[in-house]
Amino acid sequence: MLRIPRIPWLWVICALVALWLAVICYFIHEEGGGAPPDRGASSVSALRTAAAAAVRTRDPAAFQRLFAPDDAGSRYASRYLTGLFAHPVAGLRLATEPYQGLRYLVLRGTSGERTVCSAWTIQRYGARSVLSAVPPLADVCGATAPAGGP
Repeated sequence: MLRIPRIPWLWVICALVALWLAVICYFIHEEGGGAPPDRGASSVSALRTAAAAAVRTRDPAAFQRLFAPDDAGSRYASRYLTGLFAHPVAGLRLATEPYQGLRYLVLRGTSGERTVCSAWTIQRYGARSVLSAVPPLADVCGATAPAGGP
């Protein structure tokens, strides 16, 4: 007669717990794999270039994709670009600027006699660089204004 070896219950429980942990780790890895490839850009310079192209062509969909998922409302970019170009704007330029230990994407231009300036914090989301729609607490536009200008 063939004898079946007995496996102690402790080993069975340990194996089930290990399997359960492996499955949980797999799903966490798959869910938190970073920003989707259509969000943000692969680097800060690519993010600046993509933002400049989206603003120049007034493309709200392309501009919206530069923000972290669930950070900006679904119509944030559309409303921002509509408000920006409600009046003629001249000399628009985008630059990345450091301020108080953070890096910002700063848009500057002029509309008549007034200066137009907006700043977004650049963040890492997974392996991608994205913009944050949360307004910075610091006065980035005033503090990082180019010399000789407002």
